[in-house]
Amino acid sequence: MFEVKAVDKGSAAERAGILAGDIIVSVNGEALLDYVDYISFCAHKNFKARVLRNRKALTLHSRKDEHEDIGLVFTRPLLGKKSVCSNRCVFCFVDQLPRGMRKSLYVKDEDWRYSLIMGNYVTMSTISKAEISRLMRRKASPLYISVHTVDERQRRIMLGNQSALPIRPLLRRLARRGICFHTQAVICPGFNDGKRLFDTYRFLRGLYPSALSLAVVPVGLTGHREGLCSLLPVTPQMARETIKEVEKWQQECLNGIGTRFVFAADEYYIRAGLDLPSAEHYEGFSQIENGVGLMAQFLDEAKEAFLSCTGKGAHASIVTGEDAYPYIKTLADKAVNECGARLHVYAAKNDTFSGGVSVSGLLGGHDILRAVSGKALGEKLLISASALRADNVFLDGMTLGALSAALGVPVLPVADGYAFVQSLCEEKQKE
Repeated sequence: MFEVKAVDKGSAAERAGILAGDIIVSVNGEALLDYVDYISFCAHKNFKARVLRNRKALTLHSRKDEHEDIGLVFTRPLLGKKSVCSNRCVFCFVDQLPRGMRKSLYVKDEDWRYSLIMGNYVTMSTISKAEISRLMRRKASPLYISVHTVDERQRRIMLGNQSALPIRPLLRRLARRGICFHTQAVICPGFNDGKRLFDTYRFLRGLYPSALSLAVVPVGLTGHREGLCSLLPVTPQMARETIKEVEKWQQECLNGIGTRFVFAADEYYIRAGLDLPSAEHYEGFSQIENGVGLMAQFLDEAKEAFLSCTGKGAHASIVTGEDAYPYIKTLADKAVNECGARLHVYAAKNDTFSGGVSVSGLLGGHDILRAVSGKALGEKLLISASALRADNVFLDGMTLGALSAALGVPVLPVADGYAFVQSLCEEKQKE
């Protein structure tokens, strides 16, 4: 039950007579458990609430437009406590974090509600029957599900959970009820690659269009794996073999269901030393948060941004991760040639995580500081915005302000290809 903090003027709740301080017991005959329930109730044309007011039970109701917000503000967050993961996945990135980082980074999310609302991946391996029924009743779609492999025995080994719910019947059940889902397979060589990956792809393709896509992602290994399962990194040869298979399956899917369906993460192309596919290849970038098409989108945005640039360029420096460096350097060279920019581009080695971590989004502030200390900087320093959380703090705890103060120049987070080029080259004035 939730206490009402305020009621929006003119809302369905106000028309029903709900007041601040009322306790919502149920809506349309169902308990209000969280934000997912609230959004579902907003979709109804009838609003009937059972409330407690001064310990007296009341039934209040009104008519509303379909999908009109009910208009309630509550005294506490509707999502409440997050469900956390009890698996011990052999590849878990959280288990590979160095010590001494902020506490929130060590929380393992396993909450289908956050999957629905924010696109977080969940294994669904410990979800209760009641929650499965509720998500289907609420038509929670699309979800983001970590499948990894449909070999049930091998999946339990990878999850470190011998009592994990079987994934095949669960996905079939969701599909029968019209629940859509994106999926991923984090590939650990020797565990779920080769024939097991093919079987996973074939099973999920058979659930299309409920199964919307499959992202094939290489395992990320940090330098902090003491006491953990021994895992092999994805080698350049492995990456080339995986891309060859994925691209073959993509052609099969295009011919059979009209979509590529399965996509390899950017890291595979980078490790293989192969050119990235075009932006159109990713069909709307549904898996971009998984690093699938991220660089292709960035390059496409930058290409368009260059069309509106003048010949006046900035004097700046750029720090990026080792994976992105060749692409960022190429764009910087273009800005030098076309806009007259004076640029210094540096690749930062990730000492925060070490191991095989080389993406820009996981750079710590100290990694960036080490990369450029004592080097030419220009008038400003550009970095990837993905390395910062919303309050401008890096994963290692350094703030954006502290980094700027240490370097003596403004540090500008760049979120996309448009902003990157616009920071390097002055735009043409619109007439």
